[in-house]
Amino acid sequence: MIGLVVSLLHVPLAIPLGVLVFLGSFIPIVGELIAGSVAVVVTLGTQGPLAGLILIAVLIAEGQLEAHLLQPLIVGRYVRLHPLAIGLVLATGTVLGGLVGAVVAVPVAAIVHRAWPALAGKSAPDE
Repeated sequence: MIGLVVSLLHVPLAIPLGVLVFLGSFIPIVGELIAGSVAVVVTLGTQGPLAGLILIAVLIAEGQLEAHLLQPLIVGRYVRLHPLAIGLVLATGTVLGGLVGAVVAVPVAAIVHRAWPALAGKSAPDE
């Protein structure tokens, strides 16, 4: 998405900037921020402040959409946790463990969610 916006703004190196932001988004919390700031600086330097503001707005909207809608729905479907639980687990993991906590929060919650009934001698949650 960012690569398309940068391309529409006629920023040089649109494909490498799009790839940089894409790869940066795999690093929780700080990756997209750092890679997006590089794209914004290049856009500001080559196309001016209006194009830079447009790119900042798109980066913020895309980040919020991904973090608060897409990730809980997609990750929740695969680990079979409710999207609200995913959001709460991510927030708790981030507060308690910072970057490492954010990375391991959902897998740990999924393991506990599936293992707890078996360890307690109860039937597993419905599939």
